[in-house]
Amino acid sequence: MWKTVVREYLRFSRKERAGITLLVAAMLLTCYTPDLLFYFRRVPVTDSTDLKAAIQYFEALEADSVSGILAAEAVLPEKPLFYFDPNTLPVAGWQQLGLSERTALTITKYVAHGGHFREPADLQKIYGLPPALYARLQPWVRIVKDNSRKKIWREKDIAVGYRREQSGYRAWQKDTTFRRYSKKAPPEIIDINTADSVAWQTLPGIGPGFSRRITTFRERLGGFYAVEQVAECYGLPDSTFQKIQPFLKIGSSSLKKLDLNLTDEKSLAAHPYIRYKLAHLIVQYRSTHAGFREVSELRNLPLVDDVIYRKIEHYIYIKH
Repeated sequence: MWKTVVREYLRFSRKERAGITLLVAAMLLTCYTPDLLFYFRRVPVTDSTDLKAAIQYFEALEADSVSGILAAEAVLPEKPLFYFDPNTLPVAGWQQLGLSERTALTITKYVAHGGHFREPADLQKIYGLPPALYARLQPWVRIVKDNSRKKIWREKDIAVGYRREQSGYRAWQKDTTFRRYSKKAPPEIIDINTADSVAWQTLPGIGPGFSRRITTFRERLGGFYAVEQVAECYGLPDSTFQKIQPFLKIGSSSLKKLDLNLTDEKSLAAHPYIRYKLAHLIVQYRSTHAGFREVSELRNLPLVDDVIYRKIEHYIYIKH
């Protein structure tokens, strides 16, 4: 039976056989058409004989030019030598030593644009200077070291003086005549709830950026209830907090608190310990339960665990 099914499935009508034949013919034609086009339409290869001849001609001209320059400078008559500084010698001086005017101009332009010869061996870098001529000139090179720049900076440093503060409690100061080392006075203890940004900057490792962040964080919280909260300031390294912790204290100032039943959702979300999601849950809970009766009801919210509750309880209250 299955043979009959297969035979019926593979049997094609006359139209189907014609369509299959036409499709196979189209496939073969499409596959071999590019080869046929390439065979019957061949691109003639351009004759490159003239191009090769032109290249050889220009290479010969360049070789003759270079060899002519080197030969001309090599056969120059030997001239009397003298001690010279390549950083200050003019064009006429180079010509007296046996260099061509073109090479002498190249050297002076190099020096004029900031170039500097630091040792006699640097003369070998001059383009167009024959090795034989360099061997003659090398014993006569006397480069004068220029210390004027160092002298200018040294005089300016002594005249103006400077002071640089280092991390920690030591600082050093260079006076107009000598260095004087002095010990920086340790910072005073500050109240973390009343100190302004200037007072924070007196602590080691605290600059304008960190002092601004700490005071902003304090305002958003509504005040600190523990010194350890300063370490929660965004970006403050733990090493810096360990340095300033001995100089921090909490005074008698009171915290700014939020009423759980009266504060709107936006104000609740602005608090660093509450944020938007918890503020939304608080508003939903008090709408469903006709307000909070006790602060401890916050524990009924899904996002409030024991750690978060201990942080928030200092900043919320219920007005009865």
